[in-house]
Amino acid sequence: MEQKVLATVQIGEYLFAPVHIELDDVTVEALQRQLLVEISERKIEALLLDLSLVEIIDSYISYIIYETAQMAGLLGCRVVLVGIRPPVALTLSQMGIRLQGILTALDLEHALEILAVGDSSEDEKDTH
Repeated sequence: MEQKVLATVQIGEYLFAPVHIELDDVTVEALQRQLLVEISERKIEALLLDLSLVEIIDSYISYIIYETAQMAGLLGCRVVLVGIRPPVALTLSQMGIRLQGILTALDLEHALEILAVGDSSEDEKDTH
């Protein structure tokens, strides 16, 4: 695997990826490759992509993030976008980006709660 764009932390079957670097076209593409490889190799069930330090986002970067989430879904991995800031939310909304099938959370704690609720409801389905 090529050099990592950012350090990730595995929390059980979850992968926490805090984006603390400036994203440009080349970097976001490398990040996409890194995350998809890690999801596949580590058998990750959920990706928590922390965008709380991202202040601005353009249309290409937002597309790559959305595409990464869709690809992760095809690998059987849920995605939670964590900590989207108001300017980023405004930009995504103005560009008409719809985050269908992608969960969002205010912070890491909220993301873990969302995933725990999802896991318990799936367990209930399995027992009925």
